[in-house]
Parts: sequence; structure tokens; C-alpha cells
Amino acid sequence: MIKTLVSVDADLPSSIALRYACQLANLVGMELQTIHVEEADDEGYSPGTGWVRRTWEQGLLETAEGEIAQLIRAERHSCPSLVPPKILVGDREGQVLHELDRGAYDLFIEGVLYSFSSSSFYKKIHSRLFKQAPCPLMLVSNLVDLKKGLLLLEQSVDFHRVISTFSRLFGQAEIKLDLLYCQLQAPHEPIPEKGQDSEATLQAAREMLAGHGLEPSESRVVDGPPKKIGESLRDYGLVASSIEGHTGKKSPFLELLSDVQSAVLLC
Repeated sequence: MIKTLVSVDADLPSSIALRYACQLANLVGMELQTIHVEEADDEGYSPGTGWVRRTWEQGLLETAEGEIAQLIRAERHSCPSLVPPKILVGDREGQVLHELDRGAYDLFIEGVLYSFSSSSFYKKIHSRLFKQAPCPLMLVSNLVDLKKGLLLLEQSVDFHRVISTFSRLFGQAEIKLDLLYCQLQAPHEPIPEKGQDSEATLQAAREMLAGHGLEPSESRVVDGPPKKIGESLRDYGLVASSIEGHTGKKSPFLELLSDVQSAVLLC
């Protein structure tokens, strides 16, 4: 069973992420646990200590429990195996990291609003949660069909990690898999020429996939600006890749990943 932690709030992105997680659970053996962390207000205000603080926290918990219970009930018809959520008060990132470590989870899923700007994606992957998470992370921005998956490679992407992670999590799922090596055009620069490195990487990736009992339906090299390539990925229900070596705000690869409209698995 794949132990999966799903972060939920009383909002639309969480509903989408939870429904998507339930789709995954119907494809592979997956144990879903939801978590909600109720934080203090924007100023970090938490009144007093002792009885005053406990009463304040209990009030927050009771409000959150009601809201999250409604969300869980709404999805239980499609995912009857959902267990009661973990509802906590405190620092969200710290509490989620603690739960990921404590529970030895295999995957963390979070819903995000799809944005036409890469700034929110950049902020998300540079958060303490994403930097310190002990397992792969998945960002879900839309509820889509999971029949097609993609392994997205680039010069700096460790395809060994991407393939081993995807195989471990979803190797048994009936998902049509494609393999794509992208050569991204930076702003005001010419499109890079297709070279032997890209073809050699694809060949090595195909061989590794075969070793895991997987065979891509299609494997190819594409080039162009991030926006153009991103638009070509609309049919995929899951895009798996890695962001090592891509940490700058002006990284074309981060811009491409931020433009994916389904779910992004970061290995």
C-alpha cells in the first residue's frame, strides 16, 4: 500500500486534490490520510497560555472539524475508504513535515489554484515544506482523466530518480505512459539544436523503463519556449519530473512545470 498524505482546507483546490487522490487510489493500492492544520491569524496571534490558550485552540479545532468533515463527506461516495482527517492547530508546514516523518508516507498531495504566472509555483517549491519533505510531492491544479501520464526530462533532470519514483508509485497502474525530452528556448535566445545527448538520454530512459516492466507509448524530443511546450501537455493527467538544478525565478523549466494544468509529481 502506498501511504499518501493529502493536505486539505475548506476550499476548491483541496476538493480537487482529494478527488484526484481518490482516482489514484482506485488505480493502485493506496492508503489515503487527510490532514488539515488550522493556523493562527496573519499576525500569528495566539492569546495567553494555559486554560485561555487551550480554550482558543479548542474553538479553532471545532470550527475546522466541521468544515473539513463536510469536505470529506462530499468525496466519500467516490472514495469510501477515506479515514477521519487529522486536524491540528499550529504552524502548517511544521505540522505537515512532522506527520510525514512520523507516518513514513510515500507521497504528499496538495491542491493549488492554477495560475498563469510562475511566481506562485516558484514560491511553493521554495517553501520549507517542499525543501524538507522526505517523500515525493504532487501538486494538483485541475481534476483530469488519469489515462495518460508523462515523464518529462531535460538536461538537468535526473531521469533515474524520475523513473524509479514513478515505477515505485504507479508502475502497476493502467496509465498510458509517454516519455518526453524537452529542449527549452530561453527568452531572446535561439532554439537549441537537437543533439546526441538528448537521444542518448531517451534511449537510456527507455532501457531503464523496460527494466521496470514499463514501455512508453511514445518517446521524443521537443523544443521551443516553455509556453508552447506547456500547451502541448494538456492531454496528460499526470506529469512526473524533477526540479534539481532549476531553482532560479527565470528558469524556463520551472516556467514549463508551472504551466502544467493537471498534476505535477516532483520526484
